[in-house]
Formats: sequence, structure tokens, C-alpha cells
Amino acid sequence: MRIQVVLLVALAAVASADEEGGILDSIRNGFNRAGAAFSSLYATYETAPYTVERTVKTDDGETIIYEERNYPGQKWVCTTEIDDEGEEQSKDAFMRLFGYITGDNEGGITIPMTTPVSMVREPLTAEELANQESQSDEDTQEQESEEVHSKYTMCFYINQANQENAPPPTNPEVYIENRPTMTVIASQTGGYMDDEDWVAMADKLKQDATAQGETGVDYSSFYRAGYDSPMKFWNRRNEVWYVKQA
Repeated sequence: MRIQVVLLVALAAVASADEEGGILDSIRNGFNRAGAAFSSLYATYETAPYTVERTVKTDDGETIIYEERNYPGQKWVCTTEIDDEGEEQSKDAFMRLFGYITGDNEGGITIPMTTPVSMVREPLTAEELANQESQSDEDTQEQESEEVHSKYTMCFYINQANQENAPPPTNPEVYIENRPTMTVIASQTGGYMDDEDWVAMADKLKQDATAQGETGVDYSSFYRAGYDSPMKFWNRRNEVWYVKQA
């Protein structure tokens, strides 16, 4: 089963590789992606560093409800979709970022996969909404474009070895984010997640934090943090984060 998945990734990678450099570059890039996909089945990933400032547990002290964490400022590589949809856009975003760490960067270097993959959906700013309306006015297609009200950003943490000199992306839809120091409250669960599961998990964290009298938390949006390959079936780690204001 796993070998079949890797072969499919390899074929897709070869098919989607940049053809400007010719067939040899396409094959090379495809095998780079296939090798990274195969390695991901067995790798131990470097994780974005953080410190646990406080742990909130159930009354019996047996179960952690959520943690308060501090994440130092670090570089992440990101891509943003202006779209109200969920899972389909996340696949496209993931492949752009996966392309970056497997050679779609200046220098063509391979960067190790890390955890977590962070995802956040936020409402569009007034400027972004204005730009969207302007683009809609210029749309010459017969079917009118639907109005979109949110954006979806996915990021990979850049490993410590490349933090200082992260290579610029060659894909214009990918960028390096200097994420500032941030404090979050974070809850964790296992299993496989879909969009409804993430929303339910975020709602529960908000309810739990409110019941605990948590203050200074921005509930307008939340981060989804995934730590595992789809091919990992047990002991999966999924987290929801709300940013806590300083």
C-alpha cells in the first residue's frame, strides 16, 4: 500500500515538474520529490521549537485540556489561497510547499520536511476585498465569479539549518514568512481530521478556555497544526491553536 502511494507521488511529481529545463530536469525533479515522499514514510521530523508556559488539566489532574505555549520568532515558508473552500485548496497549497522543499527554490536545494504543517483561515482585509471586486469587474468570462470572503494560508516550518539563509522560492505563489514570537493556547487530538472535525475541535478549545476564564485570546481565527503524513495510521497528532495577545 505504501509503495503504491509513493509510486503515484513519483508519477505525479514527474508529470508536474517544471519543463522549462527540459526532460532531464523534469525527471531529476520528479525523482527528488519521489525520494522525499518515500523518506517521509519513515522519517523523524524536526519540530518547530516552543516552550510550555502553563498546562490546564481536568479536575482529577489526569487529562490535559490545553497548554499555553510560547513560540519564538522563526521563518516559515507559506502559500496563500483566496478562497472559501477547504480541503481541495489545502492539497494544492501542500504541493506548492512540497515543491519548495524538494528543489523549487533558488539553488535547487532539498530541505528536510518538518512539523507541524500550520494552516489558518482568516477573513479578507478591506484592501483584499477591494482588489477582489476589481478583478471581478474585469472578469470577461460568461459565468460570474462568486464573491470570496476569506483566505487560507498554509506554512511549513523551515528547519534550523536553513533558518538564517532560507533560499527564496522560485514559485511566485510561495513566500518566506518571518513569523514573530507568539503565545498560543493549544489543544491536541489524534486520528484523521476533516474540515468539520477541525472546526469542532476549535469550538471545544474556545469553550474550554472561556470556562477557565482565559483572557486576551483572539478567537477570530485559529491555526490547524498537523504533524503526520497521511500514511501514518496510528498515534497521529493534530492541534488547534488560538493566538493569545501579549
